[in-house]
Amino acid sequence: MYTYSYKIPKHMSMQDRLPLTDENGNVHCYIKKRKPRILTRIVNNLFSFTLNYCFVAVDLNEKNIYSINALKYRFKFDYMLTTPLQKIVLKREREQLIESKYTWQDNSDTYVFLQHYSAEVRLFKNDEEIATVKLVDTRNSDELDNVIITLFKEDDTNLAALMAVLYHSLYYYNRYDSTILVKSFSLFDF
Repeated sequence: MYTYSYKIPKHMSMQDRLPLTDENGNVHCYIKKRKPRILTRIVNNLFSFTLNYCFVAVDLNEKNIYSINALKYRFKFDYMLTTPLQKIVLKREREQLIESKYTWQDNSDTYVFLQHYSAEVRLFKNDEEIATVKLVDTRNSDELDNVIITLFKEDDTNLAALMAVLYHSLYYYNRYDSTILVKSFSLFDF
């Protein structure tokens, strides 16, 4: 098992760069916040259905590794994962009452990113669990949330960066407000 972590300030500004570090404290990449496209911002201001911000993983030279964007796709809003080589549409499906899972295909592999009942978020590749993300209990700290990413198969900083961007974009800001999730499911799941 390989472990990565990053710390999230309670109030993240557009200039903040969250370093993704390994067990030894080495920085491998940064998580950054940026504004979504203008159409996404307009829809979010009208209906509160999409991401307030997009999150990007950048390497040490500030080149994008992964990013998440909301987009209108087939009469509903989905999310697009952008990598240096391709753009992938994440398909959202209801998993339980207010939980959802995101699936996508990459080459011949099927990936599933879902929240487990224990508040862990898990990534499966071809039905085999390859990584988890967990928010460490931060009741004693008023300033930072600590996120731990565990990789089970191989030490891959790109996979850790992908987990950080997916978790931060799709789950971290939705953990306190489930009404947005319920509203978006009831209106967009056809």
